[in-house]
Amino acid sequence: MANLTAAYELFRRGHFAEARSYALSLIEQNPQNFWAHYLAAVSSAFLAELKDYEMYLGLLENLAPEGAQGTELPSRAEARKALSGNVYLYYLKAYYALLQNDVEKALWHYLEIADDAEGWLARSLIKKFRKTKELKNVNFRVADFIVLPGELPPKPSVAVAQPEKASQAKAVTWPGWQFGKQTKPRAGFKFRFASFSLLRLTIAVSVSFLALAAFMLWQGRQVTKPAPAFPDLQVADSSAVMPVPDASKILYRYKTREGIIGDFDRAKDLLRANKVNQARYLLQRLVHSNADFQTREKSRTFVGFIPDPDFTVFNDNLRLKNLFEDIRLRRDSLVVIGGELRDTIAEGKGAVYQFIANENGEEFRVHAYRSDSVKEEMRPEAPGKKTVQVYGRFKGLVGAQQAIYVEALRVWR
Repeated sequence: MANLTAAYELFRRGHFAEARSYALSLIEQNPQNFWAHYLAAVSSAFLAELKDYEMYLGLLENLAPEGAQGTELPSRAEARKALSGNVYLYYLKAYYALLQNDVEKALWHYLEIADDAEGWLARSLIKKFRKTKELKNVNFRVADFIVLPGELPPKPSVAVAQPEKASQAKAVTWPGWQFGKQTKPRAGFKFRFASFSLLRLTIAVSVSFLALAAFMLWQGRQVTKPAPAFPDLQVADSSAVMPVPDASKILYRYKTREGIIGDFDRAKDLLRANKVNQARYLLQRLVHSNADFQTREKSRTFVGFIPDPDFTVFNDNLRLKNLFEDIRLRRDSLVVIGGELRDTIAEGKGAVYQFIANENGEEFRVHAYRSDSVKEEMRPEAPGKKTVQVYGRFKGLVGAQQAIYVEALRVWR
């Protein structure tokens, strides 16, 4: 196992040829080693040596994964049963079908593992292949179509069986209504109408209502807002730097996979610290970069989980000058802008505030759109000046003068 672990570590570092050499030496020692054949196959795929990949994939179907009970080799039927649950083998089969331009067969393999814990990529590709029936440069995009295990051999998931009850509960028999013993009514509490008083009832209801109101008020003060939940995703196992023939199609180019992993983990830490603008910038940069397909999809998923924090806890404002550096990566960032109001124009179901913001002696034109659902809030106004302050999302630059366009969440005048 130690040799297989070392060989897989070489593969994860990008040394595919050395990893395959290790795997072939393990196959010579034990021709029935399933995971050594798997490593040889996937290394050949990343080396774009498709004939070797086809050969090792054919051998995999006749082997059973290690970890079977007993010391003897499993039968062919048991091997087939073990292979049916091997999600990583189905990914290799689907990739081989894509190399043959057989998208329908690849879709069938992905459907087999869509409900598995590691089938998240299969579910994403199923949606993609139902729209796209033709792919290009598949042999150079291995990481976009398969999921790799975190370690070799992967840890099997153990299902805990519930012990059966030794004995069933005895049926309780009750005497019939006709032949059962008749019981005498027991002396218990009886309501006495003579002691009933409307005053007592009113006092009891009032005390109960006050106690309930006090409890609800106390509980409301004790409840704290739950922290936003983020998906538990990581890219350390699958991240890769992909070649991009046309550099104009990306906004950022990574040189190493360590840079991809570092930006993804840093964005997760920033989200936990409520630094929404910095986290959004890193995730948008990953989405529009030369990172592999899985990393870009996970980054796009995280962007959808970025919350809009309340103004009272917002702690990640941007300088207006930074909005002009890269508009596409800064889009939907949250900003707080204030300045001298020049004009207010009705537009659709809302209004647009046109004002001048001053930052470090430099003036910026700002157009802030406020819908009718967002109400204006009043604040003490400076004498002789009409000012406005906006907390909202940056949407881009508009007009010939490149005015900053903001969608307002709160407005103070």
